[in-house]
Amino acid sequence: MRTWMYTSLIFLTAGTIAGAQTIQMNMDPAIEQLVGNWVAQNRTNPRIDGWRIQIMSGTDRQRVDAGKGQFLSQYPNVPADWVHEKPYYKLRVGAFLTRQEAMSFLLQLKYTYPDAYPTRDTNIHPRDFLE
Repeated sequence: MRTWMYTSLIFLTAGTIAGAQTIQMNMDPAIEQLVGNWVAQNRTNPRIDGWRIQIMSGTDRQRVDAGKGQFLSQYPNVPADWVHEKPYYKLRVGAFLTRQEAMSFLLQLKYTYPDAYPTRDTNIHPRDFLE
């Protein structure tokens, strides 16, 4: 059975490579404009769903800002920023695609930040994953 599947796959692939084919799509102009707007929006404001580690929270923005400076002095290559969810300012660090990656980094932080925990973030800029 597997031999037949592999043979079929080889013939299908060879047929595709041998003859160049073109596909023509007829799209409603309104749909084409919606897709164009969606692409433009994502190019100007790219965001990825992922995980961060929340290391601090409080109502005093200056205290959270000072915590950010302290964290960045220890981990200069890890992105850190606070978000304001009234009435709290929350300091979140790192940028991870999976919860497992966040948990791995959390183990490094637990001694200095014992109350830290992973949290979902739907607004991570792609460059944060590269830093």
